[in-house]
Amino acid sequence: MAEERDTLLSTKGLSGGYGKVPILHGIDLDVAENEVVGVLGHNGMGKTTLLKTLMGFLPATSGQIHYDQHNITGLPPNARAQMGVGYVPQGRGIFPQLSVRDNLRFAWHDHGTGSETDVMDAVLADFPRLTRLLDRDGGALSGGEQQLLSLARCLMGDPDFLLLDEPTEGIQPSIIEEMSETLLKLREKRGLSILLVEQNFDFIADLSDRVLVLERGRITGTLTRAELSDQSKVDQFLGFGAARGTRKNTARSTSETNKPNSTQSFPPTPTPTPELPLPKLHASTVNAMTIKRPTLAQMRSMAERFGMSLSDEDLVEYTEIIEPYMQAYDRLDAMPDNLPEVRYPRSPGYFPDPTENQLNAWYVKTEIRGAPDGKLRGKRIALKDTICLAGVPMMNGSSIMEGYTPEIDATIVTRMLDAGAVIAGKAHCENFCLSGGSHTNAKGPIHNPFKRGYMAGGSSAGSAALVAAGEVDMAIAGDQGGSIRIPASNCGCYGMKPTHGLVPYTGAMPIEQTIDHLGPVTNNVADNALLLEVLAGEDGLDPRQYNPKVYSYTEALGRGAQGLRIGVLTEGFGHPNSESDVDQKVMQAIERFRELGARVEDVSIPEHHTAMDAWTAITLEGLQDGMMWGNSTGTNYRGLFLPSMTDHMAQWKGRADELSHSLKACMFVGEHFQRQYRGRFYGKAQNIMRRCNERYLAALKQYDLLLMPTLPIKPQEHPPVDCSLSLYVQRAFEMVPNTAPFNGGLPAMSIPCGFSEGLPIGLQLVGPNYGEMKIYQAAHAFEQSGDWRTM
Repeated sequence: MAEERDTLLSTKGLSGGYGKVPILHGIDLDVAENEVVGVLGHNGMGKTTLLKTLMGFLPATSGQIHYDQHNITGLPPNARAQMGVGYVPQGRGIFPQLSVRDNLRFAWHDHGTGSETDVMDAVLADFPRLTRLLDRDGGALSGGEQQLLSLARCLMGDPDFLLLDEPTEGIQPSIIEEMSETLLKLREKRGLSILLVEQNFDFIADLSDRVLVLERGRITGTLTRAELSDQSKVDQFLGFGAARGTRKNTARSTSETNKPNSTQSFPPTPTPTPELPLPKLHASTVNAMTIKRPTLAQMRSMAERFGMSLSDEDLVEYTEIIEPYMQAYDRLDAMPDNLPEVRYPRSPGYFPDPTENQLNAWYVKTEIRGAPDGKLRGKRIALKDTICLAGVPMMNGSSIMEGYTPEIDATIVTRMLDAGAVIAGKAHCENFCLSGGSHTNAKGPIHNPFKRGYMAGGSSAGSAALVAAGEVDMAIAGDQGGSIRIPASNCGCYGMKPTHGLVPYTGAMPIEQTIDHLGPVTNNVADNALLLEVLAGEDGLDPRQYNPKVYSYTEALGRGAQGLRIGVLTEGFGHPNSESDVDQKVMQAIERFRELGARVEDVSIPEHHTAMDAWTAITLEGLQDGMMWGNSTGTNYRGLFLPSMTDHMAQWKGRADELSHSLKACMFVGEHFQRQYRGRFYGKAQNIMRRCNERYLAALKQYDLLLMPTLPIKPQEHPPVDCSLSLYVQRAFEMVPNTAPFNGGLPAMSIPCGFSEGLPIGLQLVGPNYGEMKIYQAAHAFEQSGDWRTM
């Protein structure tokens, strides 16, 4: 990297894209005076977007661009050109009906460097081929001649810095060689700096002092000039066959690579074995840079992982066999993705400073307005920061996801905006949601709105804290082991975990498909029921949904508790860590239900404890398989996939030390049982969880609802920064024995029922599948019976 005083152009944290679709994510780069920096990347990786943003044709959504020590982030293209930045676009952009002479004249500016004639003569001296073509129309030139004209025209403005976008695309090799020689001479003669976007490996290697690798809008690697001639280094970043070349005998396709025992790379143009009954694939090949091909070393490593004994000769032949499949991936890579449309305009929001974020509950504040009317008209809603909001940053509580910006809205976001809501921002959550506390977020702990320094409850801590503090009307939370109900209980809110699959999870970052839930957190039952009406129903994209039954939940309000049959779950009380004041407050609430006319009886379901054990295996092995090794994507379903999220999540493999202690503990257990016991306990746990649900449902034939404390304990203090690993992890999971068992799928809601030591306590109501109406009926009756704060 050049010294700061020599840097001509630099970017820091540069993000941008097209309208509401983000393409670039946190680009940091610098180009020094008289330096040529190349940028290699697959089709669709953001190379052209980067140059257009640097030139000012596209706005930067965040970050800064400096040129010659001036901040040019907000300047228009013409101002950047006047400062000395020249741009040669992909496709050349010449005027086909103007002569070569007039194309050149059009670009001249009086910068005091000479008359128009003098400047043109100087430029033509560097491009002698154009001299005899001065009176020919631009559209009559060959593609190579047009590219030379485009470059010459750019130089009429006497730039110090060139942005070149795919100058060799569609150009014959002889002109590519001429262009390379011309640019090298211009660099030496004029002291030009160049940022060169290319897919032609030979061209970019000849010109560049170093090469940056751009993938999915992020710089993922750098190759020095020395490394450009090191085949193994190139393969490490690009893979064999990833770049086109000009010359036949280059580092990318030498005769050495055709030798079976070569450890460099594979033959550049493999032919599939004709006898193999391959499926019919599209016949065309992809010559431009697309996906990486595996190196011989990578093939050997995969064979070893598979337990295969294959010679290098065998492996080379396998690469020939799989080449048609690789080309299918090339074509997939070149296609635009099939993602939902983003309907409502927005800005990326901003990160609030501590003065307006005293609970540390906000991650990003926004003001995204939906339809002018609807059920949620004017309601301000916060989203848990696991939920995609197009163009707005998302980090899921983790430094590893920080810097990610999704390009879609989650299904429920679109539904809320369609209903007239205002999305007020993203709420902090626990680190990858692996905590029921509120102390693991990479940006610091989230505070209880009633008592600073105490748990707001996780993992949806920010969602509940913002609702309780009155900063939003409603919030969306997620729940895999209690993460809607825990913070609702800790913050004195109403939190509904609906029946599994009632609310589409599409566009939210998952942990394990069979336990993922999204639901509403509000300050009253009526708002909760109203929001669920908007959220619920199939979207055709979420495999968690299986013909959900949807109702008008607000119709349950006002029906009272008279005649409701409520079973008080014996096993929900008296846990080893249960606090007596919590059990006492819930018992008082039970008496209030009796006073309201409900028939309340004790019921024992011993499988309640078994369900906790089953949930443990499902969650820990499931998250390790899907969330971690599967990079939050996994396979084997037809739902909506978000490759950009997958790409960003995959960074954890090189940054595992940044994971929270609670997640690390889960990973150790999940990995051990997946590796040592082949996943058999995950399967057994799913079978047993099904039996536990049968026992709950048998009781729910006798009773309308089950009742118990939401949590056995009140909100605990945040552990000190220097606490032991044991205390840190204890504070993450000590509160879940009544919430996690119902992540087997049954609906459950936490409602506040009293205070103790200045902290809220909640009780939990559980119903049968799609039994949210009865839950709302009972919750509303209890709410209307008196202020829970004085109970």
